[in-house]
Amino acid sequence: MDLHEFLQMLRRRWRWVVALALTGLAVAGAVSLTTPKSYEASSSVFFSLSFGDSADDLVQGSAFAQNQVASYAMLATTPTVLDPVIDELGLDTTARRLAGSVSTEVMAGTVVLQVRVSDASPERAAVLTNAVTGQLVETVADLAPATAEGQPTVRGTTVSPAVAPTAPSAPRTTLNLAIGLLAGLVLGIAAGLARDLTDTRVRTAEDLPRVTDLPLLAALDTPPGRGRSRDLVVLTAPRSPAAEAVRSLRTAVQFSAQPGRPLSLLVTSSHSGEGKSTVAANLALALADAGLRVALVDADLRRPSVADTFGLEGAAGLTTVLIGQAGLDDVLQEWGSAGLHVLTTGPLPPNPSELLASPAMADVLARLQETHDVVLIDGAPLLPVTDSAVLARIVSGTMVVADTSRIRRPALTSSLALLRRLDARVVGVVLTHVRQRSSDTYGYESTQEPAEQVPATSWRAPLARSPRDATPVGRG
Repeated sequence: MDLHEFLQMLRRRWRWVVALALTGLAVAGAVSLTTPKSYEASSSVFFSLSFGDSADDLVQGSAFAQNQVASYAMLATTPTVLDPVIDELGLDTTARRLAGSVSTEVMAGTVVLQVRVSDASPERAAVLTNAVTGQLVETVADLAPATAEGQPTVRGTTVSPAVAPTAPSAPRTTLNLAIGLLAGLVLGIAAGLARDLTDTRVRTAEDLPRVTDLPLLAALDTPPGRGRSRDLVVLTAPRSPAAEAVRSLRTAVQFSAQPGRPLSLLVTSSHSGEGKSTVAANLALALADAGLRVALVDADLRRPSVADTFGLEGAAGLTTVLIGQAGLDDVLQEWGSAGLHVLTTGPLPPNPSELLASPAMADVLARLQETHDVVLIDGAPLLPVTDSAVLARIVSGTMVVADTSRIRRPALTSSLALLRRLDARVVGVVLTHVRQRSSDTYGYESTQEPAEQVPATSWRAPLARSPRDATPVGRG
């Protein structure tokens, strides 16, 4: 993971990082509030030899004292020193418990020993420290070798007696909060990294190359419609960034057309609810607005939506033509005045894949291509059923729609692998539910007046247009 990917991860998972950082702060604050206050007093003792007058004696004595100070430091926490302190002060404790409050430190390269005692009372901490220090000096004098005159060879002098501290030594609230915040940030970043490493969603355009080398035709901000609701942004908000993204998709689709061949484009997805029908409907409108003759065919014979989206009659349609109960021109309906013609599903059959694989379906597609510049086919999802796999073999191109909020890399990989096994020509991928950055909305107003909905007409008369009059797909 490079720096850019790491920053992208932080942008996606910033809520995790903030939540765990605040949790770390809260835990550290709770620990600080529940920890009893403790005060620490300290004193310093200087140890020296009491014999020797020459320079050599002083050097040897100093080296001897430095070697022995570590032993004196350990001596301060033994019952030999602490029991007399307990008796002197009348403490209700034991030497072992008192030793837990006593600590010592030898100043490096010196013969100075620092004694510290912690207690809940600052005054008692100072009294205990001075008492332990005094008793340590006496004990060292008793245990040290004596001179010929019976005097101790080691003498301890208190050079810095303890005084009552003014501030508690524990809890160290500021340090605890800093540690809690840092620990929370580290855990948040680690959790974000772990989530990203285990997250197989195709969230952004940058994730698409991990799945396929197919081009990204468009990244649409419009989320998939809920239920049977479809947002026709090309009509309702024609100047919005979402509508402009659809027009960008229109341009990409026009460039994907093969020279000399009418464009029949299957719009499908891996699973249901990824926005394929919304994309197909908006793309059909955008192509028609460019002056092209467009036929939109609802070939999802299991969960159709085109008739409801455009407010058209759905009692007769594609299935009616396929079983020979009506002619294509009788059920093809004109919508608006921009050259868009819609073929709804008609009655839902018990054998959708067999109908779509029949020669009648290929004949319907061929007839639509003769009279239209672009034929868009809204197909069923690829993975649950085989309907779109059948259609992919008879169209000139297939476009796969993927919802970034739910599609997983294995699912998209399986869909594209299926199309590849069928030798289907996949023109590219369209991502839906992609949040647009503010920098991508240049020239668009924040509020849009919805365009007036063009009323739908009833079924139309047969198309009176010859193939030679068709407008080239590359136009507009």
